[in-house]
Amino acid sequence: MKIELCKPLSVFARGRRENMEDCIFPVHGSALETDTLFLVCDGMGGHAKGEVASRLACDGFTEFIAQHPDAIISEGFFLDAFNHVQNLFDLFIESHAETGGMGTTLVMLYLYSGGAVIVHCGDSRFYHFRGHKLGWKTRDHNLVNEWVRQGLISEEEAAGHPRSNVITRAIQGNKASGVKPDIHFISEPETGDYFFLCTDGLYESINDGQLGEILSADISDEEKINIINELCEGNSRDNYSAYLIKIKNIVPD
Repeated sequence: MKIELCKPLSVFARGRRENMEDCIFPVHGSALETDTLFLVCDGMGGHAKGEVASRLACDGFTEFIAQHPDAIISEGFFLDAFNHVQNLFDLFIESHAETGGMGTTLVMLYLYSGGAVIVHCGDSRFYHFRGHKLGWKTRDHNLVNEWVRQGLISEEEAAGHPRSNVITRAIQGNKASGVKPDIHFISEPETGDYFFLCTDGLYESINDGQLGEILSADISDEEKINIINELCEGNSRDNYSAYLIKIKNIVPD
């Protein structure tokens, strides 16, 4: 199949932070309908370190995928890409000791003839909306969700829990943290589907229900992304970034 897109739209703002530690690919405002790779990363480690980490991850994934244009799209391919980026972190930290401890979250969307691939590490999120409904979203890699998985607390207790900002997975290099990402395949995307990638600074201000209402409203995508930005502006304590991607058409083989 061939997946044709409407123009992808992005949000990229500092919020109430003094510095910008998020990084997105393509660069804010530059995405085209022909793009197939989208990345949203939220750097950690403080001023300079966080922004270096998120940029290093974006550059590393785009470089790896560009260097393997004929790769067989599989879970193994994206694990190799993830490991490539982890190794880049190790090499960078070895030669820049002041960046020790830096890290970044990741949410990636890759579109190809078989559908869509989502690669996820940390608490940046991916949402798949179809019509008025949320079909699927990533589950944050944080301490509270680990407690839910272990049966220590309920979903209700997890909602709004004060320790939900403690993440359990991030890209920090293999020497610091040999984590693996979650990888999800969407094999049957449909015309009109929305894919939404964002950092935690965005969903701090907009819950899932609000996001669904915005995306299902009978207004243009430009108006939708403007509403999302307006709801975050002045409210988000953190940097907030996102990509909004709508499927214009699916052309069968």
